[in-house]
Amino acid sequence: MYILYLDESGIDGESSYFVLAGLAVFEREIYWYAQDVDAIQRRYFPEVNYPVEFHVSVLRQKDSSKIPEPFDRLTVEQRRTLINDMYQVIRSRRGVLFAVAIEKAWCITEEPYERGFEDLTSRFDLFLKRINAMSPENEQRGIIAVAESSYRRNLEILGERFRGGTTRWGQLRTISDVPFFLPARNTRLLQLADFCANAIFGRYNAGLTRDFDIIAPRFDRELGRIHGLAHLTRDHECQYIACLSRQAPML
Repeated sequence: MYILYLDESGIDGESSYFVLAGLAVFEREIYWYAQDVDAIQRRYFPEVNYPVEFHVSVLRQKDSSKIPEPFDRLTVEQRRTLINDMYQVIRSRRGVLFAVAIEKAWCITEEPYERGFEDLTSRFDLFLKRINAMSPENEQRGIIAVAESSYRRNLEILGERFRGGTTRWGQLRTISDVPFFLPARNTRLLQLADFCANAIFGRYNAGLTRDFDIIAPRFDRELGRIHGLAHLTRDHECQYIACLSRQAPML
């Protein structure tokens, strides 16, 4: 069983992009991700005896008066280092990254969250189909876990329609159930999904590459082509890696 943990960035405000992103993790790997993040907590907050909920927006907050405990105990440099440590967890383990970056001006006739969810559901299903084709005796199924949001009801309806049904790209065969929704504080994997979404949002909305480049090797790919990242844009000559990958010849 693989679980795809999803979070979003850019749905509110005046940003040019919306991003939905997350990690697909084999069930036995979940424990080790949690152990890695727990180790980060012990390193920075050894005196805290309850699970700290990590959110990248808190760590990037410029107004020190708005930083909640225990993060307000850290210097700016410590917060930057902590962010990098979280991205190194994502890079170093065997999870598979999926994301869709949607230019809002491109998506004027659809709700970007719903379009992004349909896109990633299809990509996750194709990933599992490839896994199963390589090892049919050990068939894998998938479940999607989503960070709580105001779009819960809409995504539940979409998930019910997709389960055992079709998306615009074809029939889904490996998704076991409708998506389930959790507060990010309940699982380290949703906290890591928050970091994924933020890095990808920063890359497409503001051209920030550092964090994106750390996790980019984890995008689902096959034969030199990136399947795990979609860029929906009006720019037909885009040179970002997702678009370049689709233009490149198969190896």
